[in-house]
Amino acid sequence: MGMGFFFKFFLMMFVVLFSASCLKQSESITPIAPAQSLAELQREALTEVANQAGSSALSADAQSSLAITASDPTIFYLNIKYNLKNIDVFEAANMPNTFEQIGHSFLRTVAKVFLAAVGTYNVSINDIDLAIPDIALDRSVIKSFKIKSIFLQYNSDIDIQSDYLANFSFVNTLELSRKVTIPKVGDVETLFLSYRKKRNFCLYKCLQFDILEDNLIDILKPNTNIKLKPALSIGKLPAINDLKLDGIVEMQIGLKLPF
Repeated sequence: MGMGFFFKFFLMMFVVLFSASCLKQSESITPIAPAQSLAELQREALTEVANQAGSSALSADAQSSLAITASDPTIFYLNIKYNLKNIDVFEAANMPNTFEQIGHSFLRTVAKVFLAAVGTYNVSINDIDLAIPDIALDRSVIKSFKIKSIFLQYNSDIDIQSDYLANFSFVNTLELSRKVTIPKVGDVETLFLSYRKKRNFCLYKCLQFDILEDNLIDILKPNTNIKLKPALSIGKLPAINDLKLDGIVEMQIGLKLPF
């Protein structure tokens, strides 16, 4: 065998050993970030879009979830459940998130109507304002805004102090309607939300309302007041006169994906 054969043999062995060494090194590389699934990366991106649309991250009093519909994959829906303890109906909460501000305004308005229960039978209440806060809604991103549910309950401290006797059995009906203009018809009153005693499914420990309007995006104009006409009917005075309330509102916001 000549020198050429031994040279080729050693060259081949060097290449094999060098390749094996590189493979071992590549197997020991430590990733600089934890692995994420495509769904997790998408959720992070969608959450960021939602925070930007609401001008701030949600507070600790709110819970959120995201969903995408198969019918239009370019729009996802942010579901927000906002809780408020001991509702102050006279002051707006200091909260940065736009969606929470709107939800708080709805809770305050319904609570104001309920706190007017000072007589029996049909309670006379003047029109009440639903105050839309100074909000900045990007209509190119926000395509829909829906109130999915609203309910009130006695503040937990009041409930405990009353030996859990606090309940809403004295309320027969509570409704809010608003005036809308229909082309070629004129001004008509449309029912916005409604409560009926016979539809109470929480043993009168809460007031849960049927929401009868769908997409509210067109009425959410910053710094405006929406006139609502309340109708409240009660059968007697409440057994617990200290009417401190907690509330929950569930909202759904349709957001257009910017990518």
